[in-house]
Amino acid sequence: MTKTVLLIGGAGFIGTHLKSRLTQEGHSVDVIDKLYGRNINDEYGLINDINYSHVVFLAAEANLRAVKQNPTEAIKTMTSGLMKCLLTYPSAHFTYISSSMVYGNWDDSVYEYSHRAPIDLYGQLKLAGEGIVRELHKYWTIIRPTAVYGPGDNPSRVMPLFIEKAKNNETLTVKGYNNQLDFTHVDDVVAGIILGMDSTDNRTFNISYGKAVHLENIAKYICEKVGSGSVKVEIPDVEYPQRGTMSIERAMHELGYQPRVDVFAGIDQLIQG
Repeated sequence: MTKTVLLIGGAGFIGTHLKSRLTQEGHSVDVIDKLYGRNINDEYGLINDINYSHVVFLAAEANLRAVKQNPTEAIKTMTSGLMKCLLTYPSAHFTYISSSMVYGNWDDSVYEYSHRAPIDLYGQLKLAGEGIVRELHKYWTIIRPTAVYGPGDNPSRVMPLFIEKAKNNETLTVKGYNNQLDFTHVDDVVAGIILGMDSTDNRTFNISYGKAVHLENIAKYICEKVGSGSVKVEIPDVEYPQRGTMSIERAMHELGYQPRVDVFAGIDQLIQG
């Protein structure tokens, strides 16, 4: 069935890929984003004359660093802006893109029902957003992705940053010997979001590759593939949680989600351009 979809904050990294995939599948897609001159925090920032079947809320600062640079706007977007959207589209299926940062620190597999104790403002805002969605909307899906990477990623994020440094024969700095991430290709994240959009139950899903890799190994692999650069390991950054593998058993069982892009194959793709 053809969907009429509104992507709120849809001009970002994940939103751009999501729009492309939905359009390819024949769905009608609109985007609201401050980059396109529509800010949900403004009085007339929303589209009110279309009965959307699905709304996907991606609006947020990109990461903890961005939240700290503009906390007032971040808090407004991720709380009152979110609430405004929920009340404006009460009949649409509402998909909220959360984050693995809601879990805080963990070093083994983490499940959707695991304890959530975010240690930073970004994770706290994402967790608050989950509660707002559950309270104010009847039809929802919450998606928790982690360590998303792929073509078109922000150059300041870890994967493109490491590749650029290696190509410039610079040092790739890893924060902590045990620093590991469950790197997830954006194509897999988009596939998980679309599957979640069709969920008939109000459910929360981890969406990842399902296998954490030490960041030091990622850095060394990139240097080897590029043929230049070096790796230095420093003390962990206490502002960021220590993370591991996200269990994707629920998404695989209930949605039929199957991640396809191994992180090393994804790195090869990015290096080749």
